[in-house]
Amino acid sequence: MKATVSEPESWKRVIDVELSEEEVASSFKVKVADYKRKARLPGFRPGKVPDAIIISRFGKGIRAEVIEELIKSSYEDTCKEHAINPVSEGRLHTVNAEEGKPVTFSIETEVEPDIEIKNYQKLKIKKNVRKIKSSDIDSFLEELRTGYAEFKDVDRPSAKNDFVSMKYNRVVVDGEEKSDITSPTHPVEIGSSSIKQFDKGLINRTVGEPFDITVVFPDDYGDKELSGREATLTIELTAIQERILPEIDEAFAKKIGDFESVEALRERIDENLRQREEDNARNEAYNNAIETLIQKNPFDVPPSLLNNYVKSLYDETKNSGRNNGQSQEEFQVKYRDIALRNIKRFRIIDFIARAENIKATQEEVDERIRRLAESYQRPFEEVKQALRRNQTVQRIRSDIREKKTLDFLIGESGD
Repeated sequence: MKATVSEPESWKRVIDVELSEEEVASSFKVKVADYKRKARLPGFRPGKVPDAIIISRFGKGIRAEVIEELIKSSYEDTCKEHAINPVSEGRLHTVNAEEGKPVTFSIETEVEPDIEIKNYQKLKIKKNVRKIKSSDIDSFLEELRTGYAEFKDVDRPSAKNDFVSMKYNRVVVDGEEKSDITSPTHPVEIGSSSIKQFDKGLINRTVGEPFDITVVFPDDYGDKELSGREATLTIELTAIQERILPEIDEAFAKKIGDFESVEALRERIDENLRQREEDNARNEAYNNAIETLIQKNPFDVPPSLLNNYVKSLYDETKNSGRNNGQSQEEFQVKYRDIALRNIKRFRIIDFIARAENIKATQEEVDERIRRLAESYQRPFEEVKQALRRNQTVQRIRSDIREKKTLDFLIGESGD
């Protein structure tokens, strides 16, 4: 076998192979012998059918099998010899298999190109942690109040900030009555809609008395079928409720998490907000570091690797019902750049981790598992064995390695 490898692109390898007549003939002979052992023909004992009859009956098929097997083995041997690690199926073309002549063919495949990430030690990217103010704690407390609000039915006309339950008796869009538009399944807060005519039309209404509201849906409305169109809604309120916010006092603090005082609750909120800002700043620094390295160290990504990655994302969102009815082509256009960045991010982190010998220690892995065990209130060894069986331990190890590498990039020791 003669094989040559060319690199028309950093991610593409073209393998040209020539198989001599002797190689093909030798393999053909072996295959004929195999057929001879298995053939069952009238008038001949098993294994005693003459070669000439085997060749006469099955010769073309045998030769086709031989060439197919030789192509496969030649491709695999060449990849091994030249350290080619394909990330796509080989694409066979230009096959010449005329009898009495050498067999020649070409196979194209894709590989991850070698990369060299430079100057990652000199990024000078640090966390920029926003300080928590007293007003931030006040805002969070207001969110908690809203979450623990109670709702009370009222016997009066509706007003702004009320919550109303309703049903659509009739919907007419651009003069055409629609029967496929369903009524809201949850109470609606008056004043929260992105359509001002809708909010305004809900004010000063009473339960059980139908009324009409004419609205124009914005061009960027979530339902594409309605965006930019005018509709008249015949609405009937079924309930009007006031939201009653709790007082921020010791009783409220105990209800939230058995805190002894409002001050103790505020201290915990302050702690949590500081941690959230720390995490946000760290992630922003991570992203800035990776983006800087992507810009300063351009490299190619094999098209098949990118396409497969986007397809896996599409399948994941489709199976979970989160793709909003997008076709695969629409999804491909929308998320291609994100997928490209994710692949480059992985390769950059892997390169630096290898260059700096960054690994997850067994103690770090066990600590992560211990936290999981505590959260599930299960014995450490039980959880560890379960994670080993489903190969989650390896994912934990990879996550720790990635975080340590990113911490290294922003000058952090990690935790």
